[in-house]
Amino acid sequence: MSEMGRLGGKRRMQTLTSQRRREIARKAGLARWAKVSPKTASHFGAELGWLSRHREEYLGQWVALDGARLVASGSSAREVYLAARRAGVMVPFVDQVQPPDDLPFGGW
Repeated sequence: MSEMGRLGGKRRMQTLTSQRRREIARKAGLARWAKVSPKTASHFGAELGWLSRHREEYLGQWVALDGARLVASGSSAREVYLAARRAGVMVPFVDQVQPPDDLPFGGW
């Protein structure tokens, strides 16, 4: 893959991560959420790795991660987020663990 292709993919990941965080905060009923800078968004590799390794264990649950460390889990995004904040994590990575996509998306 060319250098431009890799950079384009990284930029796309940052956009999706920011959009996903806003969606999670909206679903959780949080009036405010931490803004994610592009530098922070590009460092979610540890969290994404943790999700892929533990997907089956936490399928359907909300998890809060700090790097590759699980901070909280449960059925409510709001409670998981607040538990992570109480544990001292200022900007937790919160996501609902989804089953892997069966088919890759080709798009048009």
